[in-house]
Amino acid sequence: MKLSTKLISSFLIVALFVGGIGFTASFFNDVVKDQVTYESDKAIQEVTLAGELGLQLFKSLTRTQYLLEDSYRESLSMEYSRSNKTKKVQIAEIKKSLGKFEQSLEELRTLVKKEPENIFEHPVDSSEVLRLLENLEKKYRNYSALLTQFQNISSNNYQDRKEFFTVTIEPYFRSNLLPNIEQLRNQIHQNHQQQIAGLNSQLDRVGYILVIATGIVLIIAIALSMFVYRSIANPIAKIADAAQSLGRGNLQNRINYDSNDELGELSDTFDQMAENLSKTTVSRDYVDSIIEAMVDLLVVTDGNFKILRVNSAALKTLDRTEDELVGISVDSIFEEMPEVILGESIGDANKTYTGKLKDKNGHLIPVSISRGTIKGEEERVKEYVFVASDISSEKAAQQKIAESLKEKEVLLAEIHHRVKNNLAVISGLLQMQMWESESSNAKSALQQSHLRVQSIALVHEKLYQSESLSYIQFNRYLDDLLATISDVYMDDNSDIEMQSNLEEITLTVNQAIPCALLINELVNNAFKYAFDSGSGVISVTVKRSGDQVLTKVADNGIGIHEEDRNPESMGLNLVRTLAKQLNGVLKFYNDDGAHIEVLFTPEEVTKI
Repeated sequence: MKLSTKLISSFLIVALFVGGIGFTASFFNDVVKDQVTYESDKAIQEVTLAGELGLQLFKSLTRTQYLLEDSYRESLSMEYSRSNKTKKVQIAEIKKSLGKFEQSLEELRTLVKKEPENIFEHPVDSSEVLRLLENLEKKYRNYSALLTQFQNISSNNYQDRKEFFTVTIEPYFRSNLLPNIEQLRNQIHQNHQQQIAGLNSQLDRVGYILVIATGIVLIIAIALSMFVYRSIANPIAKIADAAQSLGRGNLQNRINYDSNDELGELSDTFDQMAENLSKTTVSRDYVDSIIEAMVDLLVVTDGNFKILRVNSAALKTLDRTEDELVGISVDSIFEEMPEVILGESIGDANKTYTGKLKDKNGHLIPVSISRGTIKGEEERVKEYVFVASDISSEKAAQQKIAESLKEKEVLLAEIHHRVKNNLAVISGLLQMQMWESESSNAKSALQQSHLRVQSIALVHEKLYQSESLSYIQFNRYLDDLLATISDVYMDDNSDIEMQSNLEEITLTVNQAIPCALLINELVNNAFKYAFDSGSGVISVTVKRSGDQVLTKVADNGIGIHEEDRNPESMGLNLVRTLAKQLNGVLKFYNDDGAHIEVLFTPEEVTKI
């Protein structure tokens, strides 16, 4: 899975979870809001109806009292009526009040029985309210019957009416109806308080659930982040460790990261690079083998001249084990030793000194001593390397040194010779394959590979033929390389002139090979793509520019187009990679044709 897919998928999953929680919270909030609104409206209606019950009963009692007063005035032959209404009208109003009471009672009963859809919990039990309504209805029936009896008493019999009203109706109203209505109100209020409390409790519970869900989503988000982080960081750590191991000289280390993402592609490329380097570069194990094969005594110390490592020759000469030597001062193995060699600076690093080693049995061994330094960060001395040669007999010592140097020179020369021969075989195979190939694209690719291999082989040939095996005269090498390339491309139909401006410059083998490949690539590209007409001039310049070396390939052709700078192009990738190996600055521009420059700092060449 590609890294972009992992990141987008993780983001979408977290976004869906967060959106789900937000939607759920909004949904429950709206439901609770609607439920609270409904309960509030219902409570208002129920309390209003309960008040209406009491009001109508009070009206019926008051109008009955008006009838009683009218009876009193009638007994006194008074025509004045307090209500200014006839007896029939007053009785009709009493019945009207009782009718409204019955209507309100029925509406209240229906409202109480109606239960909302509550998604949180079962509704509050309303049976007590219904029981109180039943009880109130029964008492109301009695009260209504009492009013009817009162109305049936003759209006001329005031004392009977007064006694019936005072002793029966009014006490019954106050002791039975009013407390029952008050109790009904309290019960309605209590039920709605419980309902609201239940809603709040369930809302709190839903809030806790949402908090827990949010925590779970957070954990999932962290887990996804860790998964994505590990899928990116672990391969990067492997690549970094492999790069450090490669930097220490371990060319056999591989990442072996099997994945289809970009890091998998990077690890495959790195493994391929390490594989190529292991075939073309001297590894640390190989250098260790050479050190162990040295006949000279080699002692490596730290900055305080404490021994860190000795080779087999030193152990054999001193007749000691490595454990006996590691950690002791280097001057303890010498009987005679120049003081200057243990100083911070000895001036000429190539100068040798004479001294005497002392073996385990006290035998003295005359030796010539040289000291080198291994520098770390900021050019500070990190370690010292002492090399001692036995000079018991001057001639024997000189002969031994000559043989030792000859052995190393022959070894390195043989290496370069064999590498050149192997590359020549590869070059021949590529050329044969090119002859047999019928595809022009395949021939072009094989020809490019053929010239690249030849450019590397030519470096090893020059090293093999030179006095030094670590550097070459690069200007002489380029003369041969450019002549080889011209022979490949020049024919009767082409009129391309090759010009060169080459200063006398010496490069180490570490820089000569990438610089040669870079020039080979640029000149090849110029021959192939620079000229539409088949004629033109290609110039190659290699010269010093201050402390740096300027390598420039230019032509007077069609120039560089934007599409030619496609970063996916193998040729451009190779040029960039080679410039990076040189720690150089790569520059493209057009000036009556294409100009490509690489400016880099040459490594210091130590000539023996």
